[in-house]
Amino acid sequence: MDSFKVLVGVAAIALLSGCSDTGSGTEPSPSPGPSASPEPQETVPGLTEPTCLAANLLSFSQLPQSTPNAPDPMPIPAGFEPTRVVTCDGDWDAGVVNHTVTWVEEHRTGNLEAVLAGYALPSEPRDQQTCTVDQRAPPIVWLVDDSNMGMRAPELPTGECGAYKWDAITAIHDLPVTERIVHQIPVAPEVEARWEQ
Repeated sequence: MDSFKVLVGVAAIALLSGCSDTGSGTEPSPSPGPSASPEPQETVPGLTEPTCLAANLLSFSQLPQSTPNAPDPMPIPAGFEPTRVVTCDGDWDAGVVNHTVTWVEEHRTGNLEAVLAGYALPSEPRDQQTCTVDQRAPPIVWLVDDSNMGMRAPELPTGECGAYKWDAITAIHDLPVTERIVHQIPVAPEVEARWEQ
């Protein structure tokens, strides 16, 4: 009978020590509280994946295109933080070869502060009475963020005669090229004939 009492006593002590936090060597796990949600990313409307092959960007070919149109250029919105640039431009000096023209897509990455500053320059009031300017069209520019979503950059600011201020394009050309894709775009016979004149 005495041995039975000893066993019951040992069992009771073990039970009590199991219920106590002290002496167990481990702290109780804290109950999971509400998880901290990450800072919400500011969404910019109108962003899309950049492309140089949208139908309206290839309108120079004067041929029907099967691709959808790209959005129009838009002002750079607050909260949009581009980290790279995609440009689309024709190698017009190469002319027409096998009924196609060369359309060059370049990707560049780097610090875009100078690029954004170039687009932020003011345009001068245009005086069409006193001067005109003959200039080439600037490349199509996409500003792209880290999620690979982009917007077409706004039109370049202009001087009083309508000449483009090329600061943004110069800053883009100073960035290293990370990818260059050459597209051969078929053109309509009337477009090809204009090149041959």
